[in-house]
Order: sequence, then C-alpha cells, then structure tokens
Amino acid sequence: TGMTLISVIGVLAATPTTLTQLPQAYKTIRSKDTHSLSLGMYSLVWAATALWLIYGILIKDVPLILSNSISILPITYILSMKVYNTAIGKDASIDALLKKEKLMP
Repeated sequence: TGMTLISVIGVLAATPTTLTQLPQAYKTIRSKDTHSLSLGMYSLVWAATALWLIYGILIKDVPLILSNSISILPITYILSMKVYNTAIGKDASIDALLKKEKLMP
C-alpha cells in the first residue's frame, strides 16, 4: 500500500524538524565550541527526541521513527560535546574570562 495523506503530512512535518539540528552540529564539529549552548536545553531536547522515538516504535509510526532516529544523532553529538567541554572546564574558563573582562555580570 502507498503512503496515506496522513503519512505524507507526517513526513513533511518531520523533515524540517529533523534538519534543524544539522547546522548546530556542523558548527560544533568544526569549532568544538559549545560555550553558548545550554546544557539543560540540549538535555531536554535529547530526552524529548528519545521519547518520541520510543513512542514511534511502540505505535509503529514510520515518520516518527525515521525522523527521530536521524534527529537523535546530531543532538547526541552536540550534547556529548557540551558535557565534555563542561567536564574539562573549557566552558567554565570562558565564563571566568568574560567576567574578568567585565563583559558578563
């Protein structure tokens, strides 16, 4: 059987949502800089994407499964880099520098 109109709409909705993380992932891969990224926000985005993926698998919804399977890859990379940079103090050292230069309260 072919795709239903509902499935087509699902794919059309999922495609741009899936692509939203690619520019940030590309920038993070190139620069390794995550200072301006929120650890809390990326943790929530990762959890939400993982839950949507699990939900899609449970209800056997192909657009949800495909889009969230693809989306979770760059999100995981970005979140991993943010956690790593935070753990090694790279992001914290930038905060300290900005405070020292009076560029940040």
